[in-house]
Amino acid sequence: MAKHKNLSRGPFTTKDVKNALKLDGWEPGKGSNHPSCWEHPTKPGKFPVSEKWTHLRASDQVLNGMSRTCGIDKKRLLRLLNGLAD
Repeated sequence: MAKHKNLSRGPFTTKDVKNALKLDGWEPGKGSNHPSCWEHPTKPGKFPVSEKWTHLRASDQVLNGMSRTCGIDKKRLLRLLNGLAD
């Protein structure tokens, strides 16, 4: 994997978060109870995505929680948020 200097650390929007989840293999949940929850075919758990996120930065609690919940290390999450797949 090539090193990418100058990765943006934000601000990120809901669209950026959804694109990052798609790059990691996550899909929008199909359940009617929580349509904003994203699911992964092989990873346990769900991750809720809020349409209100407009100004997330790499150090925000939301992205730290996303890293923990989705099982994506923070460096990889930052690459995904910048649109870089592995």
